[in-house]
Amino acid sequence: MNVLQFAEQVIFGDTLEDKLIHPPKLTFQEGTSDTANRLRSLVSQNAFTPGRPVGMEMYDGSSLSTPPRDSELGNERERGRLLHFLANHELLATELMALVLLKFPDAPEAFRRGVLATLQEEQSHTRMYLKRMKDCGVEFGSFPLSGHFWRVVEPMDCPMDFVSRLSLTFEQANLDYSLHYAKIFRSLGDESTAKVLEKIYQDEIGHVQHGLEWFRQWKNPERSDWEAYQDRLTFPMSPQRARGPKCTFNREGRRKAGLTDDFIDAVEVYRQSRGRPPTVRWFDSAAEAALTTQLDTKQQSLMHQLDADLGCLMVLLSKQDDIVLVRRAPSLEFRRELLNTGLELPELVDFDSVPELAVRKLNDLQPWAWTPKNYELAQPLLPATKKHPKPWRNERADLFRKSWSADHLRESLEDVPDWFCSKHTTGELVCDQDAIVSVLKKFASLGYEHALFKQDLATSGRGQRRFRCTSELSSEDTAWTTAALRHESRCVIEPELDRLVDLSFLWKSPGDEDSPPDFLAWSRPLVTAGRRYAGTRLHRPFDDCISELKRFLLVDDCARLHYAREWLEKTAAPELRQRGFEGPFGVDAFVYRDFSGQLKLKPIVELNPRTTMGHIAMSVRKHLASVVPAEFRIFSRGEWNQLLSTTEPRLEMNPDGRWSAGIIPFTEWNAKTKLVAAAVVGEDALRTVPRLCDYQP
Repeated sequence: MNVLQFAEQVIFGDTLEDKLIHPPKLTFQEGTSDTANRLRSLVSQNAFTPGRPVGMEMYDGSSLSTPPRDSELGNERERGRLLHFLANHELLATELMALVLLKFPDAPEAFRRGVLATLQEEQSHTRMYLKRMKDCGVEFGSFPLSGHFWRVVEPMDCPMDFVSRLSLTFEQANLDYSLHYAKIFRSLGDESTAKVLEKIYQDEIGHVQHGLEWFRQWKNPERSDWEAYQDRLTFPMSPQRARGPKCTFNREGRRKAGLTDDFIDAVEVYRQSRGRPPTVRWFDSAAEAALTTQLDTKQQSLMHQLDADLGCLMVLLSKQDDIVLVRRAPSLEFRRELLNTGLELPELVDFDSVPELAVRKLNDLQPWAWTPKNYELAQPLLPATKKHPKPWRNERADLFRKSWSADHLRESLEDVPDWFCSKHTTGELVCDQDAIVSVLKKFASLGYEHALFKQDLATSGRGQRRFRCTSELSSEDTAWTTAALRHESRCVIEPELDRLVDLSFLWKSPGDEDSPPDFLAWSRPLVTAGRRYAGTRLHRPFDDCISELKRFLLVDDCARLHYAREWLEKTAAPELRQRGFEGPFGVDAFVYRDFSGQLKLKPIVELNPRTTMGHIAMSVRKHLASVVPAEFRIFSRGEWNQLLSTTEPRLEMNPDGRWSAGIIPFTEWNAKTKLVAAAVVGEDALRTVPRLCDYQP
């Protein structure tokens, strides 16, 4: 029998005996066969699948490919189901290798001989699995069989496609699967199956090595192995498929197969959805600023740098199958550091590559904030997205304004408890110098010494200035406010209160007119002397506050916090629904001491109709060991430099993988970095970071 006849029987045979035939001698002498015409006819009909016995047909659907969990393998039936899953992969590999022999008869003979030897080993693997399955009481075909391998490898146009898709992807992944399951079965006392899997593991090293040798012969010599490999794969194929289950990555086996450490590193950290349509997220530090005027070159450069510094924070909100858009792709080393913390690392895609996502199936788009600029960025992706965002409405921009928050608070302070603030504590809109002077005089008459000037759409403490209410504006103050009003015609001045502790209330709005927002948490933001957000205290956030303040907030099971949350939902949520808002949002508030010495709550400082750092901080909290004190922090470049000079930011984890001590950076440090986001976990780590609040609780 010649090789073409043998391969044709493997492909088109409709019994397992046909598939697993083992002729005593095969020749590469070409025989008479109409296989080429037959293949062309089947492919043109888009109906080419290999022959299969009745009951063993291939099915579509990713769920068919799911093996049992490791914890279930103590059950004999589940062991058989896993072996059934693995046997199907070996049979598919056998059929695909037969297809290569038929499809590319002019490929180098040395390559084809290597494929034939590999095919025969895959047949042997299938037989070994069938035998062990039978011992477990499972017949082949007892469970639906996935045809995924066939669907993504069969359309290959040349042998280079074959070695890229099967040898360097699916067979590379089997270096993880086979060794991992060999260890599991040995731990269960199933030595027979463990030895089968170890034999398959050793063979798979040779299979990957064979594919790699030809891959290197055929690739562009000016491209690295990794670059050429990525060039060759098209969605849904990706290096993500070249890895096995989580925590099973087998570096040693890959080295034995001849893969370089750089290639192995890249495979280890690469992420892409393996079937579930991903949610696409991206950070946008310029969300509010872009609603005012066109940013100049210097401002754009700053915002792009902040996006690069903080873009990976969206990883904390994402699952492994999701996509995060980034200004600058983090290095392999930093991605591995994130993985080593136990985070699920999603696919990271450069903003310049957004058009390439349009060919994918996407579930949802979730930017930091929905603004006209982000609608424009998302436009190419909408045809590929299952869940479309609600159209932008200009009145939604009002929700970002501090003047809107001040007006809304003033109008809502009717029939509120006496521990709420009074109307004269709210900010007032100013549009010119005369209005500034008038408002300052008014606050002075009410007994306030200082007032805060805020640009209407500034964020994180930017665009703010502190004035004395009882003195004339200096020439410097006048010049500053003139420039601020030129940049943004609407600004707010509010009296400076004796602020004791900040609060943030966090929700997610479903966008359904009949459904209330989902309350997520309240948190305690940390603020610098310049009133810039610097972080969030995570565990027991009010422990360091004075007793009077703790009683005010926590008495009767946090009754005042619950009341404030319900009041905010009744007053703010309808405004969001009216403007067609959906997604995460937050409200900043604080507790202060009034002139009589009583504690009061100012329930709305500003509304943030977007994702907030509070939402990020709550995601960090999910990774903490119980009862461990911790903070989410945003450090300036100088603060981070100082911290690194005095502290070794090591991470310690509990047996369950939760963080118990150390400093975990979410920003990759380089010469251009301006801000570093990090989690500071444990008493020792917290003692090393400066206390940045502008007040002492």
